[in-house]
Amino acid sequence: NLVRAAMGVEEGSGYLSNQATQMALVETVIQAAIDNGIYVIVDWHDHNAQNHKTQAIDFFKQIAQKYGASPNIIYETFNEPLQVDWASVVKPYHVDVVAAIRAIDSKNVIVLGTPTWSQDVDVAANNPVSGSNLCYTLHYYAATHKQSLRDKTTAALNTKACIFVTEYGTVSADGNGGVDSTSAQEWWTFLENNK
Repeated sequence: NLVRAAMGVEEGSGYLSNQATQMALVETVIQAAIDNGIYVIVDWHDHNAQNHKTQAIDFFKQIAQKYGASPNIIYETFNEPLQVDWASVVKPYHVDVVAAIRAIDSKNVIVLGTPTWSQDVDVAANNPVSGSNLCYTLHYYAATHKQSLRDKTTAALNTKACIFVTEYGTVSADGNGGVDSTSAQEWWTFLENNK
């Protein structure tokens, strides 16, 4: 069993505006997951995390110090990078955030967001971040993302990269329309065959 605790980041009502309140909320979810024997993905839910790296490092250091000894913790350091370059923007961000976490927690899984709303897993896998227990984030919505995204995922898997789906839907990426049962089943079969 697994739950994703998304730390909303953007100014207005997120971590950047009210760190103490937002930290208390996410810690409530983390502690409940631990108390119930459930894995918890602690997600820095940001599309522009490269602009908030200092805050992300501070956040993950706090989480690692308080909860890193628990095997329930999974870190997700960058929800969905937009259409930005992996090598010059996203990877350097991950290198720094991973280093901050690993200085405290050497074991728990860290999931790394990939460009284009966490769909360019092949690009990341071909220029990986060094370290252990690192996975690359894949997000898909069955009515929007079809075989071409599965092909990109297969290419990443062929490099022996770890791919972790932290978000998906059975409808279109914009949340509209009906459930695409056929595509959803194709995705579930693909994931089952590649676990």
